[in-house]
Amino acid sequence: MTSRPTPGEPLALTTDPRLDAAVSRGWEAWEAAAREAGAEAVAAWSARRLGDPDLRPEILLPIRALLDCRDAEACAEARLELAELVEGDAPLADTLWEGVLAHARDTADPDLLAEATARLAAIAEQHGDPLAAAEYHIEFLNWRRQPGHASDPEAVETAFDEVVRLAELDAAHEAAARFTYRQAAYTRLLDAGDDRAVDGDWEQDPTPYESWA
Repeated sequence: MTSRPTPGEPLALTTDPRLDAAVSRGWEAWEAAAREAGAEAVAAWSARRLGDPDLRPEILLPIRALLDCRDAEACAEARLELAELVEGDAPLADTLWEGVLAHARDTADPDLLAEATARLAAIAEQHGDPLAAAEYHIEFLNWRRQPGHASDPEAVETAFDEVVRLAELDAAHEAAARFTYRQAAYTRLLDAGDDRAVDGDWEQDPTPYESWA
């Protein structure tokens, strides 16, 4: 870790190729590399990637929590907090949100699943890939349709809205119309107080939704 430069002195950047490479290999690989490097080094590395060394103390707290956590829930909470702090580092944020999403699936937590889905979709859209962004929302809708899975209906409506918007953005007008029709059918069930609007599959055909790829 380099010392903080004095005023007027150019910032001396160092690199950690292992951490850089691990970001692209997924959240488990990155966390393994982070444990090897240690919390102090990871915080300095992350602050440099964000272009603001002064963020190091703030980033250090959730990194320590993540590297020291002993149960899945605590790890997921630390991962989420860190992902929010490093939002300006899209590759790292994306990797961390994937870890949050994996925990949400494992625990069938609909609120956490919806949050991670929205964050990952936003990152994909920012990188000019509306199809990839839409696929996160479609995955959420398919998860929600599985037996025993429930969620706030608003999360379903939001996912539909986003898929339609992203389809139009990607000039996939047929797909936009198809998902608009599906959303209208879901909304009718919701308005009618049908239990399927909050739990299980609301479709007559159990075939999972597909993107327009």
